[in-house]
Amino acid sequence: MTPVTGGSLRQIAYDVKTVLESIAFNKLEYADVTYEQIRKILEAQLESATPETFNIRHTRVRDFYDYLLRVGVKTNAYFPAQTVQTRYMNQDDNFLSHTSFKDGKTYVHDDGHKRTNTKEDYRNEIISMATYGKLYRALAEIDPVYAVVAQVMMQTYLRIADVCEMPLHKNCYNTYLPAWPEFERSGKETLKYSCVTKRSKHITIDIYPDTVKAIYTDYIQPYYRERKELFESKYMKRKNASLEFGNIRDRGRRSCSEDILWLTSTGVPLKPYMIEEAFRETGLGVNPHMLRHSGPTHTLYYYCKLHGIEPDVRMAAVFHEVLKDQLGHADIETTRMYIRTLIRLRARKTMPFVLPGNKGEIDKRLPKVVKEAIDRHMVEFFEYRAQSADAITNQAEQCPITR
Repeated sequence: MTPVTGGSLRQIAYDVKTVLESIAFNKLEYADVTYEQIRKILEAQLESATPETFNIRHTRVRDFYDYLLRVGVKTNAYFPAQTVQTRYMNQDDNFLSHTSFKDGKTYVHDDGHKRTNTKEDYRNEIISMATYGKLYRALAEIDPVYAVVAQVMMQTYLRIADVCEMPLHKNCYNTYLPAWPEFERSGKETLKYSCVTKRSKHITIDIYPDTVKAIYTDYIQPYYRERKELFESKYMKRKNASLEFGNIRDRGRRSCSEDILWLTSTGVPLKPYMIEEAFRETGLGVNPHMLRHSGPTHTLYYYCKLHGIEPDVRMAAVFHEVLKDQLGHADIETTRMYIRTLIRLRARKTMPFVLPGNKGEIDKRLPKVVKEAIDRHMVEFFEYRAQSADAITNQAEQCPITR
């Protein structure tokens, strides 16, 4: 079997367990159940799930029954055939593609899987700056720590678990992280921050001055001392006190830093599920991971605007240098997805003005629309339009993601 981390193994066990429990609930033996019965169970359990989620669980149950056969347990579950197929890869960045015959990637196709569409962009996972302003204000009403965490995610592109692991000053990956007053005196352009992210990958990203300032002025200075006292005097004395959270890595469970930074108003360490609950409570339909995709899209827009560049997937290699280190992605196809997102979001804004109809009216309106209305719509989509606290207004005047 392909090696997996502890967190993935736990999820595999959960998926198989839910199916076995359903089999037992229906008074069937796991060795006697047929594939058709297993399929009905999966359909019932994952009625509203995406095809991708269905396929993952289908594969894990199939692996379990394949294992039973390998160890000599006879079963009546005959799963559909699996075939080896080739998916041809994008060769736009392979300058020797005319001499290369290895432009395909083989994979196993399972006839029991549902049909899925290849994800080419993040259009449905991007929020406008106006929506982000509403989100910030709503989170600040719940607890200012959630609003500041959202700002950090938007401007650093870090995943939610990576943000929760951020220390006040130091941890095993960072020898010392200065607070805003000390950082301002240093005159440095960025603060280097190291962490271990998804799939135990070590990355080092830039945290820009406005982000460092926001963490200090909007959270540490007004709230941190009181919350740290509650953390030490009350939370750490609870029997169930723990800094651990989330999936298990090869190196052990993820955890908040011992040099704790993010604390709620009751002194409880901030963990991913708490941030997700706060986002749901806003009622805006925004989840934390959307900020990871929104940040790079806005960055790419401003980069193109500042340099007078027309977004084009053929320039993926250039844009890849802008985004790859901050996102922790090595695959240039991920950069193409952000470029497509930007192009298609713009198309979504301009399409109502150029739909076929009264040609004379369109010809008369189009020049003015292109210069005024479309530009205005795009600016409103990407720039700050939030009427919020002074901290948000200050961020709008000097957008850190344009640096």
